[in-house]
Amino acid sequence: MKNKKILLGGLLLLLVVTIGYALLSETINISGTATASGEFNMEFSEVGPIVEAGSTGATAQISGDKNTLTITVPRLEYPGASVEIPVTIHNAGTIDAKLDSIDVNGLTEEDRSIVVTHSGLTENEELASGATKEMTIRVEWDPENNNPATDVQFTIGLNYSQAN
Repeated sequence: MKNKKILLGGLLLLLVVTIGYALLSETINISGTATASGEFNMEFSEVGPIVEAGSTGATAQISGDKNTLTITVPRLEYPGASVEIPVTIHNAGTIDAKLDSIDVNGLTEEDRSIVVTHSGLTENEELASGATKEMTIRVEWDPENNNPATDVQFTIGLNYSQAN
């Protein structure tokens, strides 16, 4: 009988604690909305004077949205001939950006004698909002390749993400 009273007392105490907790506890709901604003806009802003060695008539045209540069080299005269195109890159956005990659598109199998390099701006380099950076693009007829390099046209684009 004594064990029944202890068991019954324990159950009664548990019931009182449970009801008390339920009466005294509150549910707090927190809600809200977070918004982020900003604009990514890395662009080609200017093409400087083109320097040609063994070439004539090379051009560089910035697209209307300023995200692509189209380079045309009508003729490289001999292996090792080159064209250097200085360009200015501008972060016109409101967010600091990091350059992920520079894409060269449009070169075909016929253009296998062309080597395109760039200097002045490197992958993973950060460019603050409003900042500019000079970059030089070099188009060269590979000195190790005897295939003629004529009517070369390709585009360059910038891939970027938010800087840390």
